[in-house]
Amino acid sequence: MRYAGIRVFALAAMAVPLATLAFAQSNPVVGLWKIVEPDSTTMIRTWEENGKLVGKVEKKLLKSGAEDGGMCSKCKGESKDKPIAGLPIIWDMTKDGDKWTGGKILEPDTGKVYSCQIVSSAGGKELKVRGSFMFLSKTQTWLRVE
Repeated sequence: MRYAGIRVFALAAMAVPLATLAFAQSNPVVGLWKIVEPDSTTMIRTWEENGKLVGKVEKKLLKSGAEDGGMCSKCKGESKDKPIAGLPIIWDMTKDGDKWTGGKILEPDTGKVYSCQIVSSAGGKELKVRGSFMFLSKTQTWLRVE
C-alpha cells in the first residue's frame, strides 16, 4: 500500500512538467522573453488570460547588470508613474491563425501605445513583435528565456 502511494505521487510529479511543456508547445507565444537593446535588457512575461494574450515587464536590467527601478513617467492613464517592473505592456491580443493581432503594446520609455502583432518564429524560440501607428511600424525580435 505504501509503495502505491509513492507511485501515484511520482506519476503526479512527472505529469505537471509534461503538461506545462505540452501547453507551451501548443501556445508558443506564452513564456518569458528577453529584449536586448544597446543600453538595457528587458524581460517580458506573456500568458493567455480569458482567450487573450497579455504581457508585463518582469524586470529591466541596465547594461551594468543593475536592475532598473525606473517609473513610467511618460505613460498616461493608470500606467503613469508606475514602476516599469510589473507594468502591463501587452493587452487584448487575439489569436488570428498563426499570429496574435488586434491588441496594443506600450513602450514604457516613451509612454506611447501602438497596435501590435505577434508571431512566433524559429520553432518557438523567438517572437517577432511589431508595433504600428498609422503607416509607421517597427518589429523587434524577442528571445525565449523559458
